[in-house]
Amino acid sequence: MQNLILFFVVLQVVLFFFMALHDWIHLPPLTDIRALEKLHSAKFRLTWSIINGLMVLIPLLLTWLYQPQFPLWVLIVLVSAYGLMTIGTLFAWWIPYFFGSSAEHKAGFAEYHSTHHFLPPRGDNVIPNTFHVLLHLQVWTCLGIALYLLLR
Repeated sequence: MQNLILFFVVLQVVLFFFMALHDWIHLPPLTDIRALEKLHSAKFRLTWSIINGLMVLIPLLLTWLYQPQFPLWVLIVLVSAYGLMTIGTLFAWWIPYFFGSSAEHKAGFAEYHSTHHFLPPRGDNVIPNTFHVLLHLQVWTCLGIALYLLLR
């Protein structure tokens, strides 16, 4: 169990840095900060970096402070946080990828057109780029671990 909790902590630390810094570090072909800068102000990116960072920092701190014996309320917070993030990934990326979305929604993903994608196109639907697929896999793994800890 200690190995799982250690993995969970490390995964959340990596996810925190992904969430907090992915709008600031230019890592072609995974990110295209130049395109992002053209579409969003520094204030907008900073605001969302703080929000995204806190969404992971709070569960991370709770995991660190209360491990290995988590009170029920901590487990509920962990499942809720990663559950909400999972819902966000599904509605922002995966439902539009598989089923399409509005032109307005598609326009909101213009900054990702020049980043690396490995998934095949589905018409003119939004395609989750490689960076976001990795990010989503981390979120979903955190949700799976949180659910396991709650239900064990």
